Amino acid sequence: MPPRALVGLGVYRRTVSVVVEQSVAVAAAPAEVFAFLHAPERRPEWDAMVDLARLEGDAPAAGARLHLRGRRTAPSWVGEYAELDAPRRSLLRLVDGVGMPFSAFTQTLVVTPAGGGCTVTLRLEYQVRGPARALEPFTLRPRLTGAVRKSLAQVAERFG
Repeated sequence: MPPRALVGLGVYRRTVSVVVEQSVAVAAAPAEVFAFLHAPERRPEWDAMVDLARLEGDAPAAGARLHLRGRRTAPSWVGEYAELDAPRRSLLRLVDGVGMPFSAFTQTLVVTPAGGGCTVTLRLEYQVRGPARALEPFTLRPRLTGAVRKSLAQVAERFG
């Protein structure tokens, strides 16, 4: 290919979202589980990545901001509820994060009635920026997968 034909090709940079999603069955009413998951003072009890949560405002609602302090090496971040449909679903999106390698990050919680209890699904969807993209499958993804698994196990244990 002549050099002139290379002009404009550049480096192909496509941003790909990574999804980590897992579910667990819980022996409790959906409304009770949803309330537990969205009480800021209870969040450190179930969220393996958080040791402190503080909500701006009186109650979780669309548009409300949640400040999350990361446990150990997990980053701290501020999320905003983009959706909140109690007692079924919420979507918390990254607004600001100290040490976050993400250009976009959302956490979705879905509570679905099932038999005499419910199913809780925790979904993280994110896009990595910069050089961390190359390492994401070996570093971030395994850590986040483990944290999601541990978080859901703690939810199930709480209502066990």
